[in-house]
Parts: sequence; C-alpha cells; structure tokens
Amino acid sequence: MDYFTLDFIFIVLMILFPVLLWMWVFQQQQREKRAYVALAFLAGMLSVLPIKLYERYWDVVIYKLETLSLFSALADVVNFQSLPTLMAFIITSMIVALGLFLFVAIMMFFLEIISGDNTIATFRKKFRRIMEEPAFFVTVGIFIGLYAYFSTFSLHEKIYFFLIVGMLEEFVKHLVVRFSDEFKLRSVNDAIAFSIVVALGFAFVENILYFVQISQNAFVDQELYVLMMLRSVVSVSAHIIFSAIFGYFYGISQFSTRLYRKKVIEKRAFFINLIHKIIHLKAKTVFHEEQLFLGLFCAMGLHAIFNSLLEFGQLSLVIPFLTALMFLVLHLFHIGQKNTQKRRLS
Repeated sequence: MDYFTLDFIFIVLMILFPVLLWMWVFQQQQREKRAYVALAFLAGMLSVLPIKLYERYWDVVIYKLETLSLFSALADVVNFQSLPTLMAFIITSMIVALGLFLFVAIMMFFLEIISGDNTIATFRKKFRRIMEEPAFFVTVGIFIGLYAYFSTFSLHEKIYFFLIVGMLEEFVKHLVVRFSDEFKLRSVNDAIAFSIVVALGFAFVENILYFVQISQNAFVDQELYVLMMLRSVVSVSAHIIFSAIFGYFYGISQFSTRLYRKKVIEKRAFFINLIHKIIHLKAKTVFHEEQLFLGLFCAMGLHAIFNSLLEFGQLSLVIPFLTALMFLVLHLFHIGQKNTQKRRLS
C-alpha cells in the first residue's frame, strides 16, 4: 500500500479521533500539566516498539534455548523431558521483562532530559527507587513464562501467543507510568488519568500498525473502513480500561492513607504476615509491592480475557464486557476522589 494516500490519511485520522477525544477530556482536568500529558502520550506511542520486536523474534529465542544441551542433560537427570521447553519459556519471559524495563528506562531518560522535564539527578533517583523492587520484575517474568508453558497443552500457539502479548503490553505500559512519575502524580485519580494517557499513545500506534499490516493483503474498501473504525473504538476503550485499573492500584500504593494501609495489612492472612516479619520488610514497602502486583495482574488478566474473546470471535461478548469494566473504572475514579479528600483532611 502507498502511504500518505488519501485512504491512508483518512484511516489515520479515523484512528486518531477517539484518541484525541479522550485526550481532550483529560486535558480539561489537567490543564497545568499539558507538557507532562504530551510526554506520557509520546512515551506510550514509543513503547509499542519492543512489543513488536518480541512478536517477531520470540519463537527464535524459544527454539535456541530449548536446544541447549545443558537443559537436555538436566531433563535426563530429573526425568522430566519437558524441562527444556519449560526453562526456555521462563528464561525468555524473564529476558523480555528485563528488556522492556531497560527500553523504557532509556526511552524515558532521553525524553525527559531532552524535553527539560527532569534532571539527570532526578532520573537517577527514580531509577534507583524502581530497582529496589527486583522481585517484582523477576516474578512477572516467571509468571508469564509459566503461563505460556502450560498454555501450550490446551491452546493453539496463535491463541496463547496472543494472550501473552496482551500481558506484556500491560507490563510495558505500567513501566512507562512508573518511570514518568516523579512528584507529578499527586493523587489516585492522577495515577488513573496518566495511565490512560499512556494507553492512548500505545493504542494509537498499535492501530496504525495493525492497519498497515492488514492493508498489505487487502484493498482499502468500505469494509476495511468499518473494521478500522470498530477496532479503533474497541481497542482504544480496552487499553484505557486496563491501564486505568492498574493506575488505580498504583495510585493506592502511592497515595493511600495510613488508615487504609493499616486495614489492608490487618486483613492479610496470618501466614503472609509471618513471612513479612521474618524477612523484615517495612509494612509500607510490602503494601506498595502488593498493590503493584494486584493492579498489574488484574490488568493482565482482563487483557487476556479480552484477547481471548476477540480470538474466538465473540464480539457480542466484548461490548458488554468492556461496558461493565467502564462502569468499574468510573467507580474507581469516585473511590480515588474520596481517598484524596481523606488525605487532605488527615
């Protein structure tokens, strides 16, 4: 397809319209942070790149790791012949999680320094704070690797790969939110709003790349216009919802009141509290990581369900699924507002 034709420009504008509409809504609430909104949107756009790189080369990495003689030898020793495949999936996922982290770190460093949004000293402090939670990144890699391995027994390769990509998309968007936050997010609703901005940037580029891909094998006709309009609305809404849910939990981890944290800690199972006491983690640190895990895995799980419905052609279920979640997001905004008011009074 020839780019910059009238058809291509029309499709891009059609994809851009719902994005601009959502951006306008949030700009009304964040007038004093327009530069930060633009930076978050641009970072969301660029964060698509490592996901597309993963889509292209993941099977090559899996194959090379599977054929390592070390894993084959270990499989013979423990009498577990699927060990090379299991290790290949886990190690690949951990490498990808680390790679996404480094990509976002380098990207945000250049974006913030070039734009004058932050100093090198501030970014170093931010990087160090995020790296204090290495267990978070390792756990995400292991979780996705295990999910990918066990999915091979029940799902077609195309389907489980589609689900894993959705999970990684939520992971990379979460990284952008965390790296872009340095005294800019001041409330739970701020965290939700800027998570949505990152999602809008991601969805915009993803939809354009999707159009380029399908247009190579099809003529640009009325059906393609309808497909892209439907996808732009549905996929943008989905990205907004999943990122908003993560943003809520991220905001809670950062801005919840001491009373709220105390209630959550008191409701934990005795065994979990015992482990925390043994390894001497601060209650605030533990609470922060718990909320991050909860938010990220909720976003990953919902994205996996959404991708599953699309892959099995259940569009009639996608609309009510997203509608119900949109009401949930509005409810989270309301809770976030109440949390902000309590912090101001405390």
